Amino acid sequence: MPALGFRIALGAAAIAFLPASASAQTSAPTQQGVSPAVLDPVAIDALKGMGAYLKALKAFEIHSKATIETSMEDTDLQIHFGYEGTYRVQRPNGFFVQLKSDRSIREYTYDGKSFTVNVPRQNFYATVSAPPTICQAVDRMYLDYGISVPLADLFYWADTSETAGIVSAVRVGFAKINGQEADQFAYRGANLDWQIWIARGKAPLPLKIVITSRLQDPRPSLSAELTWNTSPSFSQSTFAFVPPAKASAIQMARYAAEK
Repeated sequence: MPALGFRIALGAAAIAFLPASASAQTSAPTQQGVSPAVLDPVAIDALKGMGAYLKALKAFEIHSKATIETSMEDTDLQIHFGYEGTYRVQRPNGFFVQLKSDRSIREYTYDGKSFTVNVPRQNFYATVSAPPTICQAVDRMYLDYGISVPLADLFYWADTSETAGIVSAVRVGFAKINGQEADQFAYRGANLDWQIWIARGKAPLPLKIVITSRLQDPRPSLSAELTWNTSPSFSQSTFAFVPPAKASAIQMARYAAEK
């Protein structure tokens, strides 16, 4: 899965955003109501600099507060879902992700050998073997089982600064996110519009992300604010899944892609 893929999921209200670089061109065709492509080198360099900084982090912890805006099935009624996320990451082969909303809790655990999805409110979990690195594991879960780890692009940014999928990039201007000085940038891919607020200074971390899909009307979107700990202390047990006493193991169903 290329960088800038932006896939998000929240229980039954899942949204799959296609990879921005899957069908992108070096310049976008001008359409009615769509501005010509603009590639501001400042915006491109900011993204590369952020990726280089993330790559230097061997471990990090993130707390996110996010809102998904989408439409109810078979209607054009717009609804919002809020959730909170916790990400604990040890590169190159360990992560724990927990997503909590009013309706569901999902936990994803990866230890370099296996990947587990745990659903604590329903007391079941599923474990499958996984490749030896984070990005390979995220790709495998998506391609084989249709599982999207939310904000998985944080992993890809840490491994590559690829920007080939971007057809427009602009610097919007100065901003503050929770009192922290940042610069706001806006980008366009083949199917997505997305914004990133990148912290100023020696630690150019993404502090806020907004993603809007252009594949549907009305357009679904994700908005997430991120709080970072770049010096966490993890143990091996952080990424070792231990089944709860009353939980039942189930088989993870393989994803049947449309031909």
